[in-house]
Amino acid sequence: MHRPFSCWRSARNRGIDAMLRVVLCLLMISGVTFGQVQPSDEKIKKDTTAFQIAVNDVLGITVPGLGAGISVARAAYLDGYGIVVTAEVALVPPRNPFSAIGTPEQIRTMVAQRRKDSVAKLTNLLKEKVPALESIGPTESVAIIVNLLNTNPADVPDFVPQIILSVKKQNAASAPINVREYK
Repeated sequence: MHRPFSCWRSARNRGIDAMLRVVLCLLMISGVTFGQVQPSDEKIKKDTTAFQIAVNDVLGITVPGLGAGISVARAAYLDGYGIVVTAEVALVPPRNPFSAIGTPEQIRTMVAQRRKDSVAKLTNLLKEKVPALESIGPTESVAIIVNLLNTNPADVPDFVPQIILSVKKQNAASAPINVREYK
């Protein structure tokens, strides 16, 4: 009678051993997960506010005299990604019967030059400001999404309505900034 019980006992011990291994593994993983430090809300708020002010300043300089043509940039922190800033810009004011903007060729030239200047200045902003951000980790990113308003669609038919600039914090100083244009 001793034999059947010894077999059951070893089977029961194997099940308990397996369960102990699983519990031990979960405890080790939970220690790593809970040990990660998340940025504080104060740091996030400080960095997002500073970054959206910097984007507003850059776009305000690039598109002079168009106070009504620039919406206020909005920044948000996305957990696991980083900081995302969105803004809307009208590169030239719309045509109206009371003011002459110029010929269609002049408008196309002005739009192309202002778009080029905006991308260049926003790229420089990312290279300068992203390495100094305290609220994001080295593997997180910063993205600036600029929605361009085509206020004169007859004059600028091949208009690019959205430009996205992004960079990871660890690559901000050395790698080129990712610039994508979407039609």
